[in-house]
Amino acid sequence: MQPMPGTPNRLFEVVCKNCEGTLMTVERIRDPEIATLEGHIRACSHSEALGETPMLGELLTHVCVMAMSR
Repeated sequence: MQPMPGTPNRLFEVVCKNCEGTLMTVERIRDPEIATLEGHIRACSHSEALGETPMLGELLTHVCVMAMSR
């Protein structure tokens, strides 16, 4: 059976490179997920300073994003 148009057929697991914990499993990384990533990275990676408002690309250097089949 084909997924309906516009329906994502993959989930993504986001894992912290520092503590190796799974932070979230999502279809897309949106603003709420970006805020969660930023908060976790600030708490977990004390040695690596983030700017006041880091770009998503900078946050993604601290995590591993893996596609998962549904």
